[in-house]
Amino acid sequence: MRPATLLLVHALLTAAALDARDPNEPRERPAACEIVEIRSDHGAGSGSRFSATKIVELRFETALEGRPRPERRLRLRLTTPGGFLYQVLSVPVDPNPTKRRLVARLPVAGTSIMASGLYGRWTVTPVLGDGSEACGASRRFVINP
Repeated sequence: MRPATLLLVHALLTAAALDARDPNEPRERPAACEIVEIRSDHGAGSGSRFSATKIVELRFETALEGRPRPERRLRLRLTTPGGFLYQVLSVPVDPNPTKRRLVARLPVAGTSIMASGLYGRWTVTPVLGDGSEACGASRRFVINP
């Protein structure tokens, strides 16, 4: 058989196997996430503007909805004001369905953010697992000098 024919046969067999599932079997809904809060270690409350000279770190609180696979991790992709990937923060996801909020920390004081003057509007994008597709909306925040 030719390679194209083999691919077609494989696709048809895979589709047939998916259709053969028990319709009463509950299907796992993909997990979703939302960055609900960005806060600093300086002062109360959260916001979207932070002064690098007044904070040590930023904390990103993310809420999960659905049931992610136990081996999954939440990754927060941080993009600089120039549009370049700065860092990926990774947090393990507890398979316990009662733990629905995760916190990741981004050091600011004494980092290249200050040394290189990476000031301006940043973007944080939540991703579950090793994929590249976001599990929720990106959020923007500003780091000023």
